[in-house]
Amino acid sequence: MRRCFELILSILPVMLFPQPGNPAPVGTQIDAPEGLQMLVREATCAEASATSSAKLNGTALSDVTSSSNGTRTIFYVSPDGRDTWSGLLPTADDQGGDGPFASIEKARDAAREKGGTNMIALGKGDYYLTQPIVFDARDKGLILTARCNEAPILHGGQRVRDWTRQADGRWTAPLKLPPGEGVGDLFVNGIRQIRARFPNAPADGDPRKGWLFAAKCEPAIDMREGNTRFCFHAGDLPAVDDTSGLVVDIVGGYQPGSQWGNDTLPVVSIDAARRTVHTKGTGYFFTAEGSRYFLTGGKALLDAPGEWWYDLAAGQLHYIPVDQSLPNSVVVAGILPTFFKLEGANGMVVSGLEIRDGAPEGSGKFYTETRGYGAIRIEHADGVKIVGNSIENVGVGVHVTESKDALIAGNVIANVAGNGVYVGTNYGTFGKSNGPRILSNHIHDIGKVYIETAGIWFQAADNVWIANNLIENTAQFGIAGGSLWGSNDAVYDAVIEHNVIHNANQQTADGGAIKMMGEQADPLNSIIRSNVVTGTGHLMNRVDGSFWPPGYENTSEWPSPISWAIYTDGKASGVRIEGNTLSGNVAAIGINGGWSNVVAGNVITHGSGAAFRVDDGTGRGWRPPWARPNRIEENVVSADSDSGIVAYVNTPDLGLGFVQFARNRYSGNLNNNSFRISPEIMRSGEFGSLGDLQKVGADTGSVVAPPE
Repeated sequence: MRRCFELILSILPVMLFPQPGNPAPVGTQIDAPEGLQMLVREATCAEASATSSAKLNGTALSDVTSSSNGTRTIFYVSPDGRDTWSGLLPTADDQGGDGPFASIEKARDAAREKGGTNMIALGKGDYYLTQPIVFDARDKGLILTARCNEAPILHGGQRVRDWTRQADGRWTAPLKLPPGEGVGDLFVNGIRQIRARFPNAPADGDPRKGWLFAAKCEPAIDMREGNTRFCFHAGDLPAVDDTSGLVVDIVGGYQPGSQWGNDTLPVVSIDAARRTVHTKGTGYFFTAEGSRYFLTGGKALLDAPGEWWYDLAAGQLHYIPVDQSLPNSVVVAGILPTFFKLEGANGMVVSGLEIRDGAPEGSGKFYTETRGYGAIRIEHADGVKIVGNSIENVGVGVHVTESKDALIAGNVIANVAGNGVYVGTNYGTFGKSNGPRILSNHIHDIGKVYIETAGIWFQAADNVWIANNLIENTAQFGIAGGSLWGSNDAVYDAVIEHNVIHNANQQTADGGAIKMMGEQADPLNSIIRSNVVTGTGHLMNRVDGSFWPPGYENTSEWPSPISWAIYTDGKASGVRIEGNTLSGNVAAIGINGGWSNVVAGNVITHGSGAAFRVDDGTGRGWRPPWARPNRIEENVVSADSDSGIVAYVNTPDLGLGFVQFARNRYSGNLNNNSFRISPEIMRSGEFGSLGDLQKVGADTGSVVAPPE
């Protein structure tokens, strides 16, 4: 084991910071984030030696400890400490008259009083936070870290004790919270439990189970009313006398059977006679026949092991345990969506901490900033470094708003309700978060509540560098970037390279592993290169509640699930997709609007859908004067499906001026119907062969390799 770890460390500088065009070794990338996390923790812990810090020299993380040069006062914190002590000792003295502080707030205030740049060192043990800890401009350059070889664990809520078993098998415990607060999530021995729901969550975790499906309303309602009400089939819902606290988690879209959005909407009322659920809807979310949903948060829904319900009025938690060892378990009521808020605290470092068990808010649309909260939230604070932490069971892992030169590296971020990392802006102010570096994090199991999310989501940020992250099991995107609101949140000069993304888009009908948006319709000057993407899927049901099979793609069907390994969207232009290895996905690479994009030198194998999908749907009939054709060239494609489409091009308004193919090498099961091209281009017919594509001048120099 030691030899394996030494090997990881020996190759880390190459793996983490490869030169452009120099792919990192794929076989070892999976171990890199955890290896880096250990290395960073050793280099940044409170008593770190110069030798430990020097291990980061020569890498892009060498500046993590540069701000620690010079004399710093260390203020110690421990669960066994007291805020009446000086905080200057790591443990209590022999007389018990002095020692570490008990709270991080007290250490922060002492560091402010001392002045200069100082350090707060947390000792081992559990810290139960009841309110966010706020740092500001007075905390410039402060390092918040762990003592060396110690593991502080910060929980975003109270530990629940004094359980009483009731006659019906439920357990209850007192839990008094401040006015207006509630329990966001419940964790038993570090595992998220299930808020009482109907239908019950499937025991096997199958995402195709545990749903109800919206019915067609009679009489029909206007589409725009679908954001405040939907109809249900007779017999679907149980009688619910009290809808207070009841929420519908719904996946819906603009037309029957489509699911392009997700939200959690409070229920206003349920009209049993008209079979209608009325919600506090939004102006940008719609439901239709076939939208899938479940109800959650009602007392009457508490009926299955692992489910819980909080009675706010009585201050009592109700829970049905999975087993009867509950009194000996560590149970935490997750209350805080934000643990640390760094507001104007330039140059702060947060490292070596375990942050877990918070509230799930942060990525939903209703009554929340769309990308809000964050277990660590950085706002108007430049040069902040979040390194070597473990962040789990929270709403959003790290949130960066209008803050420049953030470094997020070597963290493990897992089992979050929404986004793993968000970098961007506030709607309305639109300040940019330029220069972020998001490096060698292990981000997995993302979108546990809000499915329109990503392992890494960025907007309103230039000079973005996202490299060597391992991202696994995401509800929609592995990495998603670019503008949603046009020039206000535009992204330029982004580099996304050497990342490994497994099993993206496991919960939505439209998504992928890596996406770039460009609603402002100008060149992004960005590159997506040398990434490895596997297992990108989709999840979509028909109106009758049946689901399309995994990996399904039919370019003749609409609405229909869509899934790409890598794609551009929303008029994104000037993006280079180069040297990526894409295997076992649905569609491989898509251009959905935009111009002057280049797809070159990628290796595509074992896909169930088209290797290339090109659509001008977001820019029909309009072409900016600077636009050049999208180019797809020098890629290596193995067509493994007997009846699959190798390339699908739907550009009726722009024709040959929108896409050009050149010097690609195809092998496998190609035939006379392998290319589906708009009839305006493929005049011989919509379906054709590579030769047909070349006859109309849409391809130059591509070949079909002979069977081996």
